[in-house]
Amino acid sequence: MAIRFPNTNVRVSCPAVVVPFGSDGREKTEVTPTYYIGPTRRGNYRVYGIPNCSGGWMNSSPDAHNTYVRNIDQKLNGRAKPLIRFIKAWKYYQNVPISSFYLELRVAKYAEGRLNIIYDVDIMNVFSHLHQSSLASMQDPMGISGYISPCSTSAKLIEARSKLSPALTRAQKAYRARRSENIKTAFYWWNMLYNGKFPSYYY
Repeated sequence: MAIRFPNTNVRVSCPAVVVPFGSDGREKTEVTPTYYIGPTRRGNYRVYGIPNCSGGWMNSSPDAHNTYVRNIDQKLNGRAKPLIRFIKAWKYYQNVPISSFYLELRVAKYAEGRLNIIYDVDIMNVFSHLHQSSLASMQDPMGISGYISPCSTSAKLIEARSKLSPALTRAQKAYRARRSENIKTAFYWWNMLYNGKFPSYYY
């Protein structure tokens, strides 16, 4: 693919190959090698083999995992998916080498135990949870993919862990500023958290 598109920054973002056509993120194409395994015993979800980022294969079921996240999101009146997007945006804007699949299920699992989502509170809590767990591997809540690793290599894990502490500190400062009704300062810390990509504050 890199040979066919020599002027495109084709790269591996395990388990996918990323082809960033155009200048807009919506034009990005991701291709994941898969093979069909069969249906699950419960729920009749289709299971596929995908790269496990360690030279082997792992089971995956987009249908099952999407259902899991969707059910939590519906229970929380549509506030769980935006929380996941906030954490993924941090990964993207700060170039954190952590699996999007891992983040999605980690945040969904966290949200599963909540009665409500207040974004600045729960973004802070998610970063606290990730930091305290040192990005430990997690069991797939759907029982399909086994243990899910946060990063494809130990070097990437070390780098991802190093970016959690400043993320948590910035989220905490943004929350405290908002609690003190210092909204301009809260926007400053959100902007720091998202590497200058957070909407600007206007009086």
